[in-house]
Amino acid sequence: MKAAVVLLSLVCLGWAAPQMRKPFHEHFSDFITIIDDEAGDERDHLTEHYLEFEEFTATIDYMAGKDFKGLVKEMEELPEFKAVIEFLEGHEIDITYYIDLLDSFIDQLSSGQKRHELSGRDMSAYIKDTIAILPKEKLDALYDEKIENDEEFKRAMDSLQSDEWKEIWDALWENETFKAEADELSKNGIDLQMLLSELVAIFGQN
Repeated sequence: MKAAVVLLSLVCLGWAAPQMRKPFHEHFSDFITIIDDEAGDERDHLTEHYLEFEEFTATIDYMAGKDFKGLVKEMEELPEFKAVIEFLEGHEIDITYYIDLLDSFIDQLSSGQKRHELSGRDMSAYIKDTIAILPKEKLDALYDEKIENDEEFKRAMDSLQSDEWKEIWDALWENETFKAEADELSKNGIDLQMLLSELVAIFGQN
């Protein structure tokens, strides 16, 4: 599961920089705190409604099954994927933080009470609806504040533009095996592009 969580958290992790006085996952946690405070209840209510849909629960079941685990093992063996992991770990990223974050999300899948207008019934619609309830203005303000006042955070954001990261990222998506695996995930309701959109939205940058 380690590699899968890194993949699904790829953009956030990729924005890390070396030798930060404040670890990047602590900056990330600041954004999550705002989301929890401002939209946590509404997000939980959305989750409850989506758990009523077979399309959504089928994706959750798939992620817990042997086919998904087998696909993750295949990904772990790709040289391009290993390069991504090495890049992230080489920039002093605490990957276990993101594993714990995903575990926490799964643990909360059964909470909620209110009704909402929903855009669909599957995981992609759930992500779209989740993005819609994020407190974008506050997240964007926090992002601007960190960019202005925290050199380590700014350097972390700027690292996403590095040639090294672009080459590693592009190489992964040009790998035919990885593209086939991404297609397989999509068939089972896991759209990596939608996940990346949500990660960008967490920083208020959508």
